Amino acid sequence: MRLKRVGATGVTTLVVLLATITGCLAQNLRILPISKQQTVAVGKSVVLTCQADAPDPALVTQPQWRDPKGQIIMEAAAGTRPEIYTEAMPAKQLQLLYISSITPAMAGNYSCEATYTNIPLSASVILDTFVAITWTNANENQYATKGKDFKVMCEVTAEPAPSVDWFKEENPIVTGDRYVIHANGLMIKNVQESDDGTYTCRAVVMQTGELAERNIKLEVYTAPEMEERETTVRIKEGESAAITCKARGKPPPTYTWIKASTRENLATTSRFNVNENTGLLTFDRVEAADYGKYICSAVNKAGQNETEIEVEVLVKPRIFELYNTTAPEKQEGRLECKATGRPAPRISFRKRSNSERFVNGPNDGGRITIETSSHQSGDQIESSAVIMISNLNRTDDGLYECIAENDAGEAWRNGHLAVQFRPTFERMPTVPIWSWNGQTVNLTCVAESIPNATIKWRFRDADLVETPHIKIFGSGPISYVTITPLDRGLYGIYKCVATNTLGEAEHVIQFREAFPPGPVVQARQETITATSVTFNIVGPAEDMGPPILAYVAQFKENANFDWNLAQNRTWSVNSPYTVENLRPMFTYDFRFAAVNQVGIGSWGSPITVIMPRRSPPEQPKWRENLSSESLIHGKYADRYELKWKIPAHNGEPIDMYEIRYCPVLKISGEWRVSSENECVTQELKSFEAITYEVRGLHPDTRYRIHLRAHNQLGFSLPAQLYVQTALGVERSGFAHAQLLSSGAIIGLSLAGVIICLLIVDLLLLCFRKQGVIATLCGKRAKKHNDEEAKLGSMKPRAPPSPAPLPPPVKLVSTPTDEKEPLKDTDDAMKRNSSVEFDGHRVYATSGGPIIGKNSAV
Repeated sequence: MRLKRVGATGVTTLVVLLATITGCLAQNLRILPISKQQTVAVGKSVVLTCQADAPDPALVTQPQWRDPKGQIIMEAAAGTRPEIYTEAMPAKQLQLLYISSITPAMAGNYSCEATYTNIPLSASVILDTFVAITWTNANENQYATKGKDFKVMCEVTAEPAPSVDWFKEENPIVTGDRYVIHANGLMIKNVQESDDGTYTCRAVVMQTGELAERNIKLEVYTAPEMEERETTVRIKEGESAAITCKARGKPPPTYTWIKASTRENLATTSRFNVNENTGLLTFDRVEAADYGKYICSAVNKAGQNETEIEVEVLVKPRIFELYNTTAPEKQEGRLECKATGRPAPRISFRKRSNSERFVNGPNDGGRITIETSSHQSGDQIESSAVIMISNLNRTDDGLYECIAENDAGEAWRNGHLAVQFRPTFERMPTVPIWSWNGQTVNLTCVAESIPNATIKWRFRDADLVETPHIKIFGSGPISYVTITPLDRGLYGIYKCVATNTLGEAEHVIQFREAFPPGPVVQARQETITATSVTFNIVGPAEDMGPPILAYVAQFKENANFDWNLAQNRTWSVNSPYTVENLRPMFTYDFRFAAVNQVGIGSWGSPITVIMPRRSPPEQPKWRENLSSESLIHGKYADRYELKWKIPAHNGEPIDMYEIRYCPVLKISGEWRVSSENECVTQELKSFEAITYEVRGLHPDTRYRIHLRAHNQLGFSLPAQLYVQTALGVERSGFAHAQLLSSGAIIGLSLAGVIICLLIVDLLLLCFRKQGVIATLCGKRAKKHNDEEAKLGSMKPRAPPSPAPLPPPVKLVSTPTDEKEPLKDTDDAMKRNSSVEFDGHRVYATSGGPIIGKNSAV
């Protein structure tokens, strides 16, 4: 048993010992990431984690990190972040090591330490560093200049050292005639625009397997190259102007403008504006001094270029000298005109009363000559011209226009050439001056002359002096005398004498006493109708008085012997001497007298005129003096407008006009109707009409048109006209005749609506005994039954009237009847009687008044 107890105790002790050894072997420290040696690129950040693995983590102390020198790496103070520091996570028994940016000096063995039940634990890791591929001089955008050598820079560093390859647009580049690969870049010889593109610089570190590429965009710059353009530009003074300068280049060049004579930079000069991106030079207001040479310079990163432009400023002519001149008649006159401008103004003359200009050199057979010249004057050119007129006459007097013109414009100025001449009375009338009954008159004298003339008056070979009856006003160039001829000795010949430095002239004025005109020499009947008569009057001589102003006629019925009861008619001279509104078949006496300023002359012998019977109207006359046989060419293809004068109606008023037109042909010199079936007759129901437009004609067709006036006694003779329509189409822009007026259309529409409503109402009445008609019928039936109840059913009754009877119908007269119906009389059996008077019938009732012709009751 003792052996058994010993054996059992030993087994227990062995088990505990084995468990203890197993527990010691189970706890340790792990460093994450798990790798005994780690390689990190210089400049990279590193994080290492130390983690305790134990059965009871609470028995493990907080791990600590030591650097390669064995020094404990401390945690970062609050608010700081050193290059190397630790950070504890007690809850998880972790300790983190942070290296912000590793350097080669930081490489080495880093260890982590802790204890577990007083048993030390540790783990370590070796950090190695290497230099990664770094682009030190490899800009992604580089610029070369055409025609020059250029190195595309690509400097790369790494440890171990890398190898570098070049590609363009994915194609490998090798050293050759144009490309040379250097350690720090790619040399391109004699760069051209085709070298523009993307280049790839590839670096490889075989030891580390690192690969990096840098795409470099190469732009080939070209120096500015000026575009061809005109070397001379013309601009106008006073206007805004712009000059363009264009250059090709990459990148686009910027521009500057310089005036060559002053070396001014126009971008900073007033009145000028330079757009440095487009090369546009703008003149705000061109001045004459702006002419000269201008230099346009284009600059970019590849170089500079410039061009020279000559600017010519066109200066509009300015006339600065043109003086009025005076010269005597028969002598020489001259006007000189001077003007400046650029280019040299061309000067010419014209007389304002004539639209044609004089030509330089001789004109009018050498009597008028123009000479011109020009010379430089400062920054402009001065031109002058002289017009010389020899043997001056009065028609040379007037305004002369000097016209100066060049490419910039024109200028005008007027100068007056006054031609001096002796007095003249060419425009003074020579008619006598009349006075009567002591009336005061004016004798006026106007003398034309240069210089102005002085005037004296003479009467009966002596100087005229003022008296109570003679007053003199003015002494020249206008003078007039007022005379009150109470004494007949003041009548006679008066002379107006005008004098100036060039001579003298006189004007004779007859001052005569006036009397009424003498009797009419002759008055004879010329044209007569039933109601009018036209006379031809020969007036008396005008030797003894002023001109005849009018003629007056007195006329009366022959049975009346008292001329004091006669009617008067007055006409102006040379007008138609026609007396109208006379009575047919009556005899009239006429006498005539002439009228002047003094009064009415004596009456001539009377003449007797017997008026004819009533008859159809006179033949109409065309308003224009048209021949009845000549052919008139119309303006339109389908219409022609007739215009006529209202003819005499010969006792009965005109009630209508008849227009008849037929197509005609001219055969053997005679007009003949081509087809009677195509003749058209139209009536115009108006007595005042004087125009009518014939429509519906055919183009290019000849027509004969007849116009006749009508009254109750018949038609007049036709006024005839031949017309040919113009070429064209049948229609000429007239709207089609409207078949219905707008009022009629509206009325028809309303009638249609009412009919529809009636149909609907009838349908309601027939099928449902409803509607307006049904309601009305119901009311009438009810009223009828009520009346029957009141009167009794046995009483005979008349059928009800649906509507009241209309009023009595009045007889309507014919268009020629009286406007009022006959009045009622007590005798309803009076007989009608008629009588013929003056060629037409008049109706009357027995015992009643005559009511008019063709009346009806």
